[in-house]
Amino acid sequence: MEAFADYLEKLGFLRSRLVKWFREFGRKFPWRGEVGWYGVLLAEFLLVRTRSEVAERAFHELVSRFPTPEALCSAGVAPVREVFKRIGLPSRAERLVATVCKALREHGGALPCDYRELMKLPGVGDYIARVILSRVCGKHVAFVDGNVLRVISRFLGIRLGLAEVAELLERSIPEGELLDVNVALLDLGALVCKPRKTLCPLCPLSLRCSTSLRGGESSK
Repeated sequence: MEAFADYLEKLGFLRSRLVKWFREFGRKFPWRGEVGWYGVLLAEFLLVRTRSEVAERAFHELVSRFPTPEALCSAGVAPVREVFKRIGLPSRAERLVATVCKALREHGGALPCDYRELMKLPGVGDYIARVILSRVCGKHVAFVDGNVLRVISRFLGIRLGLAEVAELLERSIPEGELLDVNVALLDLGALVCKPRKTLCPLCPLSLRCSTSLRGGESSK
């Protein structure tokens, strides 16, 4: 990215203001605690094309009915599909069960901390693989969804791709801080920097946001 150096100072401002905002206004979800690889995996499978509030209810049900990966694997697909069917994603149940069983059978009861191995798991794509590498494996890896992409693109005033934003975050945020910044970006995009109705007066980044300084653009 040719202009990478030009963004470093702005991203330093973003990092400090964003984390402070997140501590006060960030969303509280059960999968953001110490839930281990199993809890992280359940959440990510549930969050695909699903509102967080809906995913949260399904998460509680899954954990209640299948409290361990062994319990879910033993239960098989049918009872797990019941939960996913209620949120409109029944096909993900089979992939989840297959992935959990494969982790138990082939990876010593855990998820592999290797991107290529993670991508071999049923239902695990680039985004979920990156979440696992970051949250479960503690690696310096960014995970970028539409919310993160939108916030960074608007803040810098340029159109970026998922891979470009991931690289920018990984290269500009110090070791040990990236996960907090990443999760805060998710919430800022969901709560404030929305696709259409932006709430710029409530945004901790508005003083330096390129889009906000131009008067806001809902389409970017």
